[in-house]
Amino acid sequence: MNIPESLIERISKNKVVVFVGAGLSIQAGLPSWNKIVEVILDGIGDREPKKDKFKNALADGILSPLEVLTKIERHKEYAIEYLDKEIRSYDSVKPTSIHKKIGMISTNIITTNYDCLLDENYPNFEKINYSNNYKISKLSEYQNYIFKIHGDIHEPDKCILFPSQYENLYSDKVSSSVFELKKIISEKSILFIGFSLSDPYINHVFEFISNVYNGFTPEHYIITTEHNGNWPNRLTPIQIPDHSFTETILQEIIEASNKTIKSKIESKINVESEDILGVSELLEYDLPPQNKYWAGRKKELENISSNNFKVIFITGIGGQGKSSLAAYYLKNCFDSETYELADWRDFKEETNRFQTKLISIIKRITNNRITSKQLDNVTNKELVDTFFNELGQKGIIFVFDNIDSYIDLEEFKPTGGLGYFFERALEIEHKSKFIFTCRPFIREASLNFYQLKLSGLNKDECHELFTSYKIPLKPVLLKELSDKTFELTKGHPLWLNLIAAQAFRGIESVNKFIQNIVERTNFDEDDFSSILSQKILDSVWNSLNEKQKTLLRGVAETVKPETISELKHILEPELNNNQFNKSFKVLMNLNLLELKSSSISEEQVELHPLVKEFILSKFPQKERAKYITLLVKHYDSFIYILKPKLSSGMSLSAFQNWTSKIELQINKGDFEPALVALEEVSKSILSAGFSEEYLRVSERLFNNLNWSKAIENEYAYFHNQFSTLTTTLTQFGRYDRCRSLLEKYSKFITGKGVHYLLYCSEKCYLLWYQGQFQDAIEIGEEGIFILKESGVADSYSLKHNLALAQRDSMQIDNLQKALSYFSRGEDLPVILEKINPELSGNFYGNIGKCLELLESKDEALKCYFYSISILFKEDNTNSKLNIGYASYWIFNLLKDNGQKLRALYYLKLSIQTWEKVSPPRAENMKQEWKRLKFDNESKKEINKLPEWKIENFCKDDVQKSLKKM
Repeated sequence: MNIPESLIERISKNKVVVFVGAGLSIQAGLPSWNKIVEVILDGIGDREPKKDKFKNALADGILSPLEVLTKIERHKEYAIEYLDKEIRSYDSVKPTSIHKKIGMISTNIITTNYDCLLDENYPNFEKINYSNNYKISKLSEYQNYIFKIHGDIHEPDKCILFPSQYENLYSDKVSSSVFELKKIISEKSILFIGFSLSDPYINHVFEFISNVYNGFTPEHYIITTEHNGNWPNRLTPIQIPDHSFTETILQEIIEASNKTIKSKIESKINVESEDILGVSELLEYDLPPQNKYWAGRKKELENISSNNFKVIFITGIGGQGKSSLAAYYLKNCFDSETYELADWRDFKEETNRFQTKLISIIKRITNNRITSKQLDNVTNKELVDTFFNELGQKGIIFVFDNIDSYIDLEEFKPTGGLGYFFERALEIEHKSKFIFTCRPFIREASLNFYQLKLSGLNKDECHELFTSYKIPLKPVLLKELSDKTFELTKGHPLWLNLIAAQAFRGIESVNKFIQNIVERTNFDEDDFSSILSQKILDSVWNSLNEKQKTLLRGVAETVKPETISELKHILEPELNNNQFNKSFKVLMNLNLLELKSSSISEEQVELHPLVKEFILSKFPQKERAKYITLLVKHYDSFIYILKPKLSSGMSLSAFQNWTSKIELQINKGDFEPALVALEEVSKSILSAGFSEEYLRVSERLFNNLNWSKAIENEYAYFHNQFSTLTTTLTQFGRYDRCRSLLEKYSKFITGKGVHYLLYCSEKCYLLWYQGQFQDAIEIGEEGIFILKESGVADSYSLKHNLALAQRDSMQIDNLQKALSYFSRGEDLPVILEKINPELSGNFYGNIGKCLELLESKDEALKCYFYSISILFKEDNTNSKLNIGYASYWIFNLLKDNGQKLRALYYLKLSIQTWEKVSPPRAENMKQEWKRLKFDNESKKEINKLPEWKIENFCKDDVQKSLKKM
């Protein structure tokens, strides 16, 4: 029987989900759909006068089981009762050998069956019913699961039986279950077993995905006896003579996939093996480059392998093989007795992503015990401290590749958050090794630090490299060629590899290629590398045909590595499958494409930075637009699926469909749609805790677009996103950057209209946040004067920000003004009488602070408890910020009342909350914690408690306090 090679490949990379239909249950001895409906009809016979007519129509094939069920839905309650009795009467039936083989193909199983044959066979798998929204939301976190999309017979009232129930389940707006099913079908290959695809509702979802992706989903497969099926797009039938061959074909699939996996491990095709990078269902790390050919660097590898150094820097000009050396070390020199695993992170993006990468590493080394949300907006310093605390004495090799953008080019040392990380890696006692690669030479001298500055290969190593290519030349000619190439390139590895690849075209071609470079090159020692780079790449480029150039130009525009299948889809309008495959093969042979691979991921493709820079510089923006548009369209297809579920609960990889799209639009100069996309995702990505990712793309957008044109042409959301950006910068403690943007904004807006009010509001907020209350009041009052004169709406929280400054100025007149604003005209006795859960926590908190400053402390404490009880139930960035305020204010009043132990819990809550959303505030609170004169043992014990225990104590205390009020 013909098993598609693509299926075996997908299984070997854990990219297959098995979809089990009713056929397998029937083969085990359970009743068919016709039989179940007959039993239901017999059971409701006394209530349904057309019972016999329906049975006859069912037997004759005039009505399908679903059509009969539609006609008897009014008897739903009794029908479910008889369904339960019928299915449960087969409880003694055992799983078949086919059931046992399914888990050998994939540990991710979906089934429409109500029975528990799969559950019984795989008791350690997570069983997920479509109705359990909590488990469904965590579906991607489970390594082994059985996803019962139509229900479980142990909960018969929740079994999907009638067509109206199907319609409700598959409603795009209602069902989390179907949303997850759509994601699975769009990300993984499905192997359908025991399924004819006659179920119209499953078919509906499958076709929906296919249409959304314009036919681009992973290839799916079905084991079937049907030879003339009208299969949906991207569904490949694996035909068998009859159902008795199901087990045989499964065994063949298992044997073939096991053979492939074993072959991959033995040949070490993948750069990282399971012993090194570790395998997880989700690819939570970046991939190292493959090293197709290798020579030399023996001394360098010995030095990296030494355990005398905690931190190693590999430096040198572009193309000297810094990343390749680190990758080769991991693959071939990894000491499994000393180190548990390795973790590779690539930092070659145009702007900094240190925080995002480090959060991902922390999640990985803690097995997701610490989540992104818990690290929301934490300072880089605190994040680094958390990392080393969690790392402890684990032995892990970390590679931070391409960190050029984090190097101070005056001091020649790592700067910012990565600079602190570098210092701690040198100072702290640990058993791990940190390898960094960058172009600049680092000025550092310490016992735990070692630096390798790579230069070119020597003449013998060059010959060794050329020999490894197995070029069909006589040894004498090969030696002449390698020596000539060495003299030309000075042993530069990238150029050596590019020229060696040309040699496969024949000795005459490669000599002509070299001569062409020599004739066009005025060798200048000071700028040798850049001159040679341009000339060699020019020559390589001119040797390519148009299809090969098209593929290179498409890859050059990508903002992150893409898989081969994704690139095929993206470039399909320009290259058909055959053209893509031929071009890809040539470009790989010419060493122009870099592959990254993992045992759990399809190979990813990118360009060497020097090659990418060369291609992008050849074409003006308008000529690059076509390729960028194709990539944007690709990300739009994913966004279409994700948009209905856009929320703070999404993963970073899901959000990156938006941020990648925005980056591409910036590259293309499409700033208006970039602003629209940023507006769409900003609230959710900030609430999810990925503030740095938001700042990264929003700052890049505002750095690139023409502000004058944006304001004059009224770009949608320009002002909204400017407000969000400056607010986030303020809360992140990046005051100078925020101030600079505000001053620039003030110069571009004309007159003192509504946009000047935005400026006043954000400037007021910035000054208030820094404790400059009088300056904040001054700019705020100027804005309020204009606001009153104009009668326009306060769209940018100007009144609120002014009231904050007035409140904290602690002047009686200002306090009264603030209280009047925060109370919204309500009488204080009414506000204080009882909590109104429909009001915001912000409402009660601000009133409470005014009352405290006016010496009404009992009423203030009451408001704070009202406030924090509501804030605990909210889920957004502002609510977290305000929990920090409310808990700190409660701490102060409890401390003053002599309840110091109880107060400490609230101070700790304010610290751990502000660490995530307001690092400057958190730092101030930590200093207060240190200054607090109290029982040190109690402080130590509370400091040791995990965050959830602190939060639970405060939540319980709040409820007890509210009951006493």
